Amino acid sequence: MESKYSPTAIQTATAKVLNLFAELKEEYGALFDNKEHRYTPAKAREWAVELLESGINGEQYQRGRWQAMKQQDYPVERAYKFIKLCKQGEIDTYPSATEAFDNACSQSGLIEDKYVKRQWLHDVVQLTAHRVGMGRLKTADNKFLSYFSKVYEQVCSEHEAGTLSLVPVERQIAHSHHPVQAGSEVDKKISEQLAELRRVAV
Repeated sequence: MESKYSPTAIQTATAKVLNLFAELKEEYGALFDNKEHRYTPAKAREWAVELLESGINGEQYQRGRWQAMKQQDYPVERAYKFIKLCKQGEIDTYPSATEAFDNACSQSGLIEDKYVKRQWLHDVVQLTAHRVGMGRLKTADNKFLSYFSKVYEQVCSEHEAGTLSLVPVERQIAHSHHPVQAGSEVDKKISEQLAELRRVAV
């Protein structure tokens, strides 16, 4: 299977998976530590090939990453389960604007730490809260609902269309993709990180 992909493509994908593993470790702590044999550099390479084989795009990857971090009780242990998260449909119905506003205001006022996590009704509520400004929502009253509703409606529309971004359109920067070139400084840095992770894993 690996012969279908260039060493650079596999290396880049492996680095992305290793970053995902690091995020899982930070998010799940002891639950992750109990399964560390599932998250070795060798496993990351296996995941990388499976992700390439699955054909998921960047948006699907981010959806899966979000689901893996925020919507699961346990860290995802297998690539195929992560791919399933990437490809699964989003929740069909959104909370009403009033429900979303109440949830956004109450959760924005919490100080999130490793013991207390904010409970969002839906991804779009959290994304709207970030876009509006969680600091503003901490002290918002019902007079703010009208403005929140306009932003929320826009976020829901973008979510449905698959074009959702935390950054408002007028402030977005055009994306450009530059594959890692073999022998480049970035390639060397990735190789060094992989070598260090392999050393630690042994």
